[in-house]
Amino acid sequence: MNGLWARRIWENKDFSGFLLWSFLLPFSFLYGLGVRIRNLLYFLGWAPTKSFSCAVISVGNLTVGGTGKTPTALWLARELEKRGRRIAILSRGYKRTGKEIAILDAGFKKSFSTEEDPFHAGDEPMMMARVFGFQVGVGRKRYEVGERILRNGELDALLLDDGFQHRQLRRDIDLLLLGSDWHGWLLPAGPFREPKSALSRADLYLVTGSKEKWEPWLRSHPQQAIFFGSLQAKALFGLEGEQWKEYPLSLLDRSKILTVSAIANPALFYRMIHDWGGEIVDTMEFPDHHLYFAEDWQRINRAARNADLIVTTEKDILKLVRFPFAREKLLALRVEMVVENGSFLVGVVESAIEAKSRKA
Repeated sequence: MNGLWARRIWENKDFSGFLLWSFLLPFSFLYGLGVRIRNLLYFLGWAPTKSFSCAVISVGNLTVGGTGKTPTALWLARELEKRGRRIAILSRGYKRTGKEIAILDAGFKKSFSTEEDPFHAGDEPMMMARVFGFQVGVGRKRYEVGERILRNGELDALLLDDGFQHRQLRRDIDLLLLGSDWHGWLLPAGPFREPKSALSRADLYLVTGSKEKWEPWLRSHPQQAIFFGSLQAKALFGLEGEQWKEYPLSLLDRSKILTVSAIANPALFYRMIHDWGGEIVDTMEFPDHHLYFAEDWQRINRAARNADLIVTTEKDILKLVRFPFAREKLLALRVEMVVENGSFLVGVVESAIEAKSRKA
């Protein structure tokens, strides 16, 4: 079920959407029962958990996509590195084709080994390593992934990207993101992975959408643990030889643009381009985490004949640069999470890292 169909069902605005939602509703009850039993087992200590000598910081959410988890994990990792902390990121590698553990070293390489290509390791881990320069471990069993990374040297913290539901690994800080999906059913009849009662499990909250809707749910939580953030466009970038080259956002102004994306909800992506004066003449949307093939490249090039620029997302550009495009025509929109009072949030995380270090 792709993102557009899922939204149509969850919002059940038309008759067919309502029928499909009604069909899926019993499965949501079964899913919710399973989630509650699993959480109870962890609460009682009957389900085993493991820990590391270094701190574990989780960045996650209650819903399926759309809150900015990966940009937040990257923002937090960058801020901690600025303060001298040694950081690596652990990722499940959603929709990757590989099954074994993959350790991605920081830095860009135009040619990938089999273990490191976006198909095998996953597009988001590859983006974090190749575009943003972090060491990333990929695998379903993140304790084993973390062990592998720690064999290569000591770290101050491991960041779990999309880790709120990964209960097997004990964490020192749970940062929970709350986005525009503030109401609805549990999967598959709605966007929620867990009921809202799971809010009590988090240590810090970052609201990235529907601020006024989340406020009643957060009243019982400490106000100093609640932060607000938003994704903002920062630059364009593309591949120049073997290096990433950055371009100003003003390049969008009055340019005819073909957008290419394989993300859950591209609405914000489009709005940022419009905000900077770009004229979107055509859009090509693929399923989330789509891995592009030669026929996709041919379709994109045909559609781009009347466009000045092909603008894609940060995680999509890594999958597209292996195909030939006209020089400086394929660019990605760089976005960053901007957090109000972010230095205080980073300080809280640093305190948890220091406490874990003393204990170790």
